[in-house]
Amino acid sequence: MIDPVKTLVTHISPHLDDIAAVWLFKKFFPSFKNAKIKFISQSQTDKVADTETKDRIFFGIGKGRFDEHKGDLEDCATSLVWKEIKKEGLAPKDSFEIKAYDEMVQWNFLVDTAKLPPGEFDNYRLDSFIRSYENSPEDSLRTVKLGCEILDRIMPKLIKKQRGLDEWEKRIEFKSRWGKSVAVEGADFSRNLAYSKGFMVVAQLSPVDHFIGITASGLSKIDLTPIYAALIKKEPDIPWFLHHAKKMVLCGSASAPDAKRSKLNLKEVIEIVKSV
Repeated sequence: MIDPVKTLVTHISPHLDDIAAVWLFKKFFPSFKNAKIKFISQSQTDKVADTETKDRIFFGIGKGRFDEHKGDLEDCATSLVWKEIKKEGLAPKDSFEIKAYDEMVQWNFLVDTAKLPPGEFDNYRLDSFIRSYENSPEDSLRTVKLGCEILDRIMPKLIKKQRGLDEWEKRIEFKSRWGKSVAVEGADFSRNLAYSKGFMVVAQLSPVDHFIGITASGLSKIDLTPIYAALIKKEPDIPWFLHHAKKMVLCGSASAPDAKRSKLNLKEVIEIVKSV
């Protein structure tokens, strides 16, 4: 017996919401991983929900289970799919991944319902530049493929963000000559989070590769040369690097993965920052 062809259906010129719904469905329902994608005109969608089968699923059209237009004011196609994934027990087990997908779904909902703040750079937003304007199935398929690839690339960064937020909860706050400062042990923490909360200097040690960075916001007038001088004095054989803007002191980085590592731990780095 020949298996029926798995097909995912949405409208021509799909929106980001429809693309993200298809992307999620293909990701978490294994039998649809290689499903065909079909596009129909919105004018033909009034009764398509009645033709849905276990092998033919509709998104954002026909007022079916994955179409918010049937009155789900607090949902979009993507969030309806995500709820189904959770209901079926198919969501990731990792808590950081769950939070990352939750965030992406919420962002997509805000975009789809025009609740994101408008701005002069709207044309640079993901939902704008992946939008199809040729109104053809061929261009719509290119749009879906591009959207899915972009979402695949965004997701690891969202998971990294959630891991970084967990690292942030274990931060050590202290005072330096520049004011409110903080130290974090973690590979995924974002320094911009610290700057946004008013911290002037950020010390970070990665437990994965023992990279160390002491930084200040690029918008500040801080000069970290004294910290660099103290570190060179403490470890003359270690290749500490002072960025030319004087706001970044590093030992090892993605750009210098082969650099000899410092032997300092995070508490020792804090003491050096406090002492200058």
